[in-house]
Amino acid sequence: MRSVALVLAIMLLGGQPAVGSTNVWLARALSAAVSTRDAMDSVRAFDAIAKANGGNREAGRPGYERSREYVERVLTRAGYRVYAQPVPFLAFRVDTEKLAAPGEVKVLMAQFVPSGKVTGQLARAAQAGCQVADYRPGTAIAVVPSGVCPIGDKAVAARDAGVRAVLVYDVSPVPDTIIRRRAVGTPLPVGFISQRSAESLPAGIATLELSGRAVESTTVNLFAETSGGREDSIVMAGAHLDGGADGPGINDNATSVAAVLETAVRLAPYQRKAPNKVRFAFWGAEELVNVGSTHYVDTRTPEQLAAISLYLNWELIASPNFVRFVVDGDDSDHPDTGAPAGPPGSGEIEAVLSEGYRVQRLPFRTADLNDIRSDQEPFARAGIPIGGAFGGVRGVKTAEEAAVFGGTAGQPYDPCYHQPCDDVSNVHVGALGEAMRGMAWAVGRFAVDDDVRR
Repeated sequence: MRSVALVLAIMLLGGQPAVGSTNVWLARALSAAVSTRDAMDSVRAFDAIAKANGGNREAGRPGYERSREYVERVLTRAGYRVYAQPVPFLAFRVDTEKLAAPGEVKVLMAQFVPSGKVTGQLARAAQAGCQVADYRPGTAIAVVPSGVCPIGDKAVAARDAGVRAVLVYDVSPVPDTIIRRRAVGTPLPVGFISQRSAESLPAGIATLELSGRAVESTTVNLFAETSGGREDSIVMAGAHLDGGADGPGINDNATSVAAVLETAVRLAPYQRKAPNKVRFAFWGAEELVNVGSTHYVDTRTPEQLAAISLYLNWELIASPNFVRFVVDGDDSDHPDTGAPAGPPGSGEIEAVLSEGYRVQRLPFRTADLNDIRSDQEPFARAGIPIGGAFGGVRGVKTAEEAAVFGGTAGQPYDPCYHQPCDDVSNVHVGALGEAMRGMAWAVGRFAVDDDVRR
């Protein structure tokens, strides 16, 4: 604990973290050894897998299985014993998604909503669509913006107003973006269209046809761990291996997987030297809301959970309009914002993740836990200290962030999030290398000393 306290004290004084103490020998070795070029080889491999398998790497689909096989081969060659955990889950398969209004307009069916074919008057809601009064009488297909209230609330209000289907669009600096999302429990068919389509659609007669079905499926979580290290002191580091249904899933999340994979390969020669066991995790079905990681945590015994000292998670680390974000594990520095805090010990993890950027003399920002909903959440619910880093998702880069990190103010961190354009061209290679070196620093640091307060 004295080493973490020393790091915190130096950070508060504005200096560089202490890197000469004995607990950072492996952190320095790993952060120096990881190769951006080798990580990009993995990124390109995942891109090729997606292109050869229907354009995606969705859980339960061939692209995911080929991705899993690739990760397993790399880890096995590095000398790890690799094992998988089957994960049952409910998938959603779309059969038809078509909007004629007039002409063909691209529409994506929401996941887990009713199917239906509706012909009738199409009209935009007067407001956000959260109230019955927002819908014009006689509307059969309503067009509403996202936000203000959940999609389910909009659908209920629409139904009560006599509407038979709802089309939702995001107000975005990238007006052609369409993002498919879950809308569990809605009483009406729901589809997503782009802002440009929503603004250009004339009121009039339209036909919307949406049909899909929930199907029982199985995916896997993949694991590799060091052969040495304490069984009662396990450091976990992971990223989700699956992508969304509508794109290759390269920044989200092949970049993070490639970085975790490269970190594992460079740690392999130290498997019996590191005092703590390190377990690398590659999660399935995160895009359906942390299904794989939740299944893993839920199937651990109390003793197995107690043996996990901490969990580190990475997401979208190479966003093209990136900011270096570190998850804020401790809300004590801004108690009035209502930002959630991680379990005890998470603030100390934040300090070490921050140290991974400080030793590179790179600026970073902290972000609260709600800014990146991902596989750290089930660990946090189980009381395990968590931390993570990411490059920005759908948020819009501020002028201050552009001045510090470069890029374009007023544009999303990742304009291709869950889009067909999330391919290898959507990767900021420099950000990938910087985040990976920070990742390797944290993994090496905790592999030697994981003494965090719980």
